Amino acid sequence: MLNPNLDKLKLARDFAIDGRLRIDDILDPDLAERVRDACLNSVPFEYLSYVDGENIVIPAESMAKLDSAEAQALQSKVVAAASEGVGFFYCGYMMDRARKNFEDDDMRLLHSMFDLMNGEEMLSLIDEITGREDLFSAEAQFTRYTSGQFLTRHRDDITGDNRRIAYVMAFSKNWHPDWGGLLQFYEDDGTPRDMWMPKFNSMSIFDIRHVHSVSYVTPFAAEQRLSLTGWFRSSPPKL
Repeated sequence: MLNPNLDKLKLARDFAIDGRLRIDDILDPDLAERVRDACLNSVPFEYLSYVDGENIVIPAESMAKLDSAEAQALQSKVVAAASEGVGFFYCGYMMDRARKNFEDDDMRLLHSMFDLMNGEEMLSLIDEITGREDLFSAEAQFTRYTSGQFLTRHRDDITGDNRRIAYVMAFSKNWHPDWGGLLQFYEDDGTPRDMWMPKFNSMSIFDIRHVHSVSYVTPFAAEQRLSLTGWFRSSPPKL
């Protein structure tokens, strides 16, 4: 399912420069198209955010039932935290290791991507590119960013979680940089470095020590920012 023509030696040289890299044409083109279609039509996204000092998950049905006052109150709390450089607001669908007996073809396809990320072919590829040789598994979630959604500046280095390499596999097409939704990198002091625009069928990988964010998606974005995101781990997370 991975592109068999990737130049692994060149990718490894490029990653070694700064501990980050974007791999173009990562998947078989037909698979990438089918995953994109499934993301647009079948992912049961939930709303993820940071409110009152806690990470929260709001099912789509519950979000739709909020009246205008409740929605405004939620938005005010999200914005207040973001104004201090804390928090996020986007849609996600987290996958786990359990096999799902889905009747829907799209859902079977989506969960096959979890198997792909945790398979020997992918883990060996990322080991070879990053030079780690110790990657054990991958965490994966599908994400969707639309107007008004964002992820503030942070590192993915969480004590005890054994994350080593973050990844973002993009399924948006024809993204325009003015739409926002850019993977922004920073110096340790918060000074902006550079940003990567979503590119269909690419996978960005970077060392978890890199400070990064997803910039605010504008109201005039004509496409959903669709991705499969997560981390490659060196061993199971500590419970």
